[in-house]
Amino acid sequence: MPRATWVGLVLCNIMWAANPIMGKSLLSRFAPHEVAWLRYFSAASFFWCLALLSFLFLGRKRGQNWNQIPRPSNFFSIPKTRRDFLLILGMGVSAFCFAPLVAFFGLNKTAAVDNAILIALEPLVTVGLAAVFLGERFDQRRWVSLLVSIIGFAFLSGLAFQSPSQWGSQPAILGNLILLVSLLGEGGYSIFARLLQGRHSTLGAFGSGLTLGFVVLNLVVIGFSGLPDLTRLGIDGFLALFWLGPLGSTLTYLYWAFALEKTDVSSAALTLYVQPVVGALLGVFLLSDAFTPSKALGAALIFCAVGVLTLGEKKNSI
Repeated sequence: MPRATWVGLVLCNIMWAANPIMGKSLLSRFAPHEVAWLRYFSAASFFWCLALLSFLFLGRKRGQNWNQIPRPSNFFSIPKTRRDFLLILGMGVSAFCFAPLVAFFGLNKTAAVDNAILIALEPLVTVGLAAVFLGERFDQRRWVSLLVSIIGFAFLSGLAFQSPSQWGSQPAILGNLILLVSLLGEGGYSIFARLLQGRHSTLGAFGSGLTLGFVVLNLVVIGFSGLPDLTRLGIDGFLALFWLGPLGSTLTYLYWAFALEKTDVSSAALTLYVQPVVGALLGVFLLSDAFTPSKALGAALIFCAVGVLTLGEKKNSI
């Protein structure tokens, strides 16, 4: 992997690590579904502005020959078949509607440090989805990783110390379970992107998926209680939203997608370890989240499980 690409991926994970902190800041003044809308309203608006500026700037730079001006397909994929439309729609809804809605409801009930650590399970969730929907082999190593990660999650979330009848009455446990469900949406992005590979550009698939996902998110949020009142943001809320949307969503998602064109998935996945470690430290020092011995044990088991999975994938790709 080129050194510059590696540094960029690490920076992406550092930025993603702060997302739960920014989310907690916005949850102090908005409902979870409103925070989800705010995140992807800002992310989509930023992407659309980038597309418009690129269109205008490159058009002027290349002269007035309209045939040379970047077409909308550079930033948005136009599906030619019903299957491709459904795949792009599925990618958008899973990553930019379902995942944020569920994640912010979970984050509202649990600690930011738990959210940061649980993100480490995303590669394992993605592998599981690939086995189900792409027919990829789920071998013994992956089953072991799954079992160890489940045990780690039980210690991290507190499930190991409560009877099943008490899980629903414990906000932190319920929040962690909800966060775990949200990873299905995050992992779904990779599955849909893989199914679209070769027929649509990385930039175009992202742009169309983000736009369609945001349209569906709009309908859901309006159905809940209407769009949020932006006057409640304030300066600190605006800064948190700018980090969470344009920086922590649009730019990082795009960079990650383009970086995968220069390196393999397994190498990129190794940088994911930065996110839960930095996120946990931020949660402890900035929000004073508790990091108990049981959480430390759960985090260690999760890291071991994902480490076995990722290093195994790396070995197989050599």
